[in-house]
Amino acid sequence: MDPAAKVRAWASAGGTDMLSTLAKSLGQVDKDSHPVDLAALQTSCAQLTADVEAAQGEDPMPDETLAKRWKLALDHLGKSASACTVGAASEDQTSFDLMSAEMSIGNDHLNAVVKRINEITANTGG
Repeated sequence: MDPAAKVRAWASAGGTDMLSTLAKSLGQVDKDSHPVDLAALQTSCAQLTADVEAAQGEDPMPDETLAKRWKLALDHLGKSASACTVGAASEDQTSFDLMSAEMSIGNDHLNAVVKRINEITANTGG
């Protein structure tokens, strides 16, 4: 199986669903951050943590370059979710700053992964 076919198989075997789940969790964290709703943020950050951990436990991406970006995305989003949880519990601005910085880095990697997967899956002709 060629590399593109492996990525398409990964995407159709739950990869796309996992990306959608992460995007939904990130959107909820963003919503609960503007304006800040600490109680809701605790819940959405806990959900993001769970979704990142679930994604880390799934089958690895079959493309080496994508796999590296995916790992970086999950690592940074996991750090962001942890900082978010601490910040929401303690109203600690340093934690919120870390959450924001890590989320930005994680989102950059995640967006690059999604863009590449979309390119590969759109090009089904090979």
